Amino acid sequence: MSVHAHKILNQLREQPMSKAELRQWVASEFGEQTQFRTCSKEGFDFDSILDFFVSRDKILLDNDKFRVNEPNICSHN
Repeated sequence: MSVHAHKILNQLREQPMSKAELRQWVASEFGEQTQFRTCSKEGFDFDSILDFFVSRDKILLDNDKFRVNEPNICSHN
């Protein structure tokens, strides 16, 4: 299954989460083997999509919880 990565960003908008909490949420919502896609790329697993978000400053780690960095998020829903 391929899920748009904005599903993760939307969840983090509602509730900042630790990596473990986010991994558990993704597994319960989409399954452990889910692949993610962005507006321009596809084929990300959970760890690689988080690395992508961090490298693009789309999410920030704040007190061991990831949160969305709104100025760096495109308007895709």
